[in-house]
Amino acid sequence: MQEKVAANLADRIAKIRQHTGLPIAVGFGISNPEQARLVAQNADAVVVGSAVVNQIAQHGRSRKLVPNVTGFVKSLAEAVKRR
Repeated sequence: MQEKVAANLADRIAKIRQHTGLPIAVGFGISNPEQARLVAQNADAVVVGSAVVNQIAQHGRSRKLVPNVTGFVKSLAEAVKRR
């Protein structure tokens, strides 16, 4: 997973917006709430996949699997709302 969001992300999104009126979703490497918040400042949607899969793999068959994954996803959603 990425350590940080690309510094030129806003510029790249702006270039894409010049060519489409469709919503723009950004993903690949979003692994924590801060990254989700930063991406949400410019994109219409934030895509998180591997980080959720990693949470599932980390907690395996633990009884805490659902609460831990739910808490992680909730932290991402709250960060996006704070943008």
